[in-house]
Amino acid sequence: MEKLTAALGNGVDIAYLERPGGEIPLVLLHGITNNARTYEPLFAGIDPRCCVFALDFRGHGDSAKPDSRYDTEAYADDVRRFIAEVIGGPVLLQGHSLGGMVAVQVAVTAPEQVLALFLEDPPLYFVNNVSETYQAVFNGIVLMAKTLQDGSRSFDDWFEVMANAPDPYTGKPGIEAVGEEGIRLRLESIAMMKPRAMEDTLDHSLRWDTEQVISHLRCPLTMITGSPDLGAVISPQESSQVTDIVSNSQVLQLDNVGHLIHTEQPDAWLSALNAWVTAYHKS
Repeated sequence: MEKLTAALGNGVDIAYLERPGGEIPLVLLHGITNNARTYEPLFAGIDPRCCVFALDFRGHGDSAKPDSRYDTEAYADDVRRFIAEVIGGPVLLQGHSLGGMVAVQVAVTAPEQVLALFLEDPPLYFVNNVSETYQAVFNGIVLMAKTLQDGSRSFDDWFEVMANAPDPYTGKPGIEAVGEEGIRLRLESIAMMKPRAMEDTLDHSLRWDTEQVISHLRCPLTMITGSPDLGAVISPQESSQVTDIVSNSQVLQLDNVGHLIHTEQPDAWLSALNAWVTAYHKS
């Protein structure tokens, strides 16, 4: 599937994949280091009533890579413009990780554009207190991106590193944890990411007052989360705090999965997403 490109009014070109469907526009927002391709294997299983748009964030995939502005509001500005200029009406909005934060920002700042939210393990509290484990992972990703792009280390070199490095939560080597194809897809995505996007994250560009922000949500909210013991970034306690603050919200907690639910448990992700679409359609 070829990517399309939308030239937005702010001077940023956003690449995206589109799966034609029915009358419900569904926008999918990926996590940091990733891009729209992470959702492509799931397209066939998404409710056919949806016309699906999967975006590459600025600095990721085939989208423009400006030298600055890698914060939540900058990403949200691109999404708001995409919805207004390409889709032209309100959407169902799904976001994983960084995409979850951006989805919330869009829903808060442009409530008329968002019909309902579906968040996959969003780092709503995590961004204010990044763990040492994730700090090390993020620093490693910056190094990978820079050396892949300047040619000082090869794709094959980094493949061997990732294949043999133990998963920080399960202890399994990467080749067992995510498989050969999973490692290749991650490296391809990292090689396409502007390092500044991750560096700004490490410099707290995504930090925000979580409860103040989510208190302004007015649309229905569904969250799907995993186990913190396996790398999920929002805890059951934090999920409960969200549902206490946001009316018309619910959480689905999954076992035996960490942060990457849509890649590690695609059937569970699709089941939850399609149930969310159906609930919206009936409302």
